[in-house]
Amino acid sequence: MRTRHFRTISGLLLAAWLGGCDTATQAVQGPVPPVPAGEARLYFYRDADVYDGTEVTTVSLNGAPTGASGLGTVFYRDVAPGTYRISVSSDKLYPDQDKTVQVGAGSTTFVKVESQPYWGQSGWEWQGNTFLVAIVDPAIASEQISTLQRTAG
Repeated sequence: MRTRHFRTISGLLLAAWLGGCDTATQAVQGPVPPVPAGEARLYFYRDADVYDGTEVTTVSLNGAPTGASGLGTVFYRDVAPGTYRISVSSDKLYPDQDKTVQVGAGSTTFVKVESQPYWGQSGWEWQGNTFLVAIVDPAIASEQISTLQRTAG
């Protein structure tokens, strides 16, 4: 009887968790269009690392939210040429966690969102996620994003 009750509760909790997942990270199908003339493309991605938390973080360009980065996802934004400060929402600050990039027309830049867990003052107690931004070489990033789920961000 207890096993059946446990399974029922577990199923309800799983359904509630799945129902509450962020719709911004739902998959997008179809081919990726070419970069529009006169614009630059920024890809934002996060590995599907089993050691990272499942928390979704907001990605911002020059302080304005532009998308949501979830575990194992990639999304892109086409932007005007210029200089952009890329930041991510975090529970704690981390040295140099934001990056500034200058992009030109027709360019593609790959931005990896990395998770750095932090620990509490009282020992090895989990306290939350600290996210940071890394600019990745296109040859490496192209391979890294090939297996990730493309989303609308």
